[in-house]
Amino acid sequence: MDTIYLDPLSLFPTDLPSNKIFGAICVGMNELYGGGELSSMLEQFREGSAPFILSSAFPFIYDETIKEKYHFFPKPIVKPMVLDDYEGYYDAFKEYKKVKYLDQALFNRFINGETNESSLIRDLKNGDTKTLRKKFLTGSDVSDDFTIRKQDTPHNILNRLSGSSENFYYTTGLNFENSGLFFLIKFYDNSYRSKVMASLRFIEDRGFGSNISSGMGQFKLSIVTDSELINEPEHAAGSSMTLSLYSPEDFNSFDKKRCWYELMKIRGRCGDGFMKKSVWVFKEGSTFPIYDQKICGKVVYVRKNPDVVEYGLAFPVRMVEP
Repeated sequence: MDTIYLDPLSLFPTDLPSNKIFGAICVGMNELYGGGELSSMLEQFREGSAPFILSSAFPFIYDETIKEKYHFFPKPIVKPMVLDDYEGYYDAFKEYKKVKYLDQALFNRFINGETNESSLIRDLKNGDTKTLRKKFLTGSDVSDDFTIRKQDTPHNILNRLSGSSENFYYTTGLNFENSGLFFLIKFYDNSYRSKVMASLRFIEDRGFGSNISSGMGQFKLSIVTDSELINEPEHAAGSSMTLSLYSPEDFNSFDKKRCWYELMKIRGRCGDGFMKKSVWVFKEGSTFPIYDQKICGKVVYVRKNPDVVEYGLAFPVRMVEP
């Protein structure tokens, strides 16, 4: 498994889910290797023999003092907990509900069954864990000298004939300081490793997102191969969670009593303004029973001529069933 780090150098997109990362890789593949190579790769995904899978991007915090990165993963979506002394933990419960990410240590403990939501809430009340910027839960002594903040940038459009300004508008992005994003890639066909990495280098030169012409989406890329950020349970765990947006082959194939998830709809337009077909997906952190197949989910064609796809493969992580 490889870890890809994105250190933003300018205002960055407000979110970077797996389908957007995959789309950027496809753009780079097409530019560097041509449409034939890209079509061949997409055909493998369509046939269920994906050469690689990838996660969505998640935040890391960089502690300048000790020169260390703290990685954060999505809070698992599990069966709601029942607290024995609900009133005594009310404030901690409210604080925990706002959390979106667990630090690496807490995440690994959670998926191995060494902690759960009730324990995390009690730890929060007792001061054994703390929240940063309301969204990040950590049990480590992480410095709060970082910024991940939304920022609006004003723009206007100049009339080519009169030279006067028209249609004043804003674009929104994230400003990062002592922080950044990372995502994971797992290769099943190593012949694609160099092509994917070259495509990411191309995106590093080009930028992420739709506002690269105004300087947004610039970043520095770094890659760590064979990284081990996640410690999955060694034995049969009974459950799994996805670190990517996940579009299953059949939404009705799941045991609803063992699935906990959030749904979202992917919609949007192509670069030429054509409206793409919308796709429903499970969000990162959704949990399901473990399945035997290596590749879960599908790549959905949302436009023909030219072919446009939405990436919907799960990036599964085994976990002890809560």
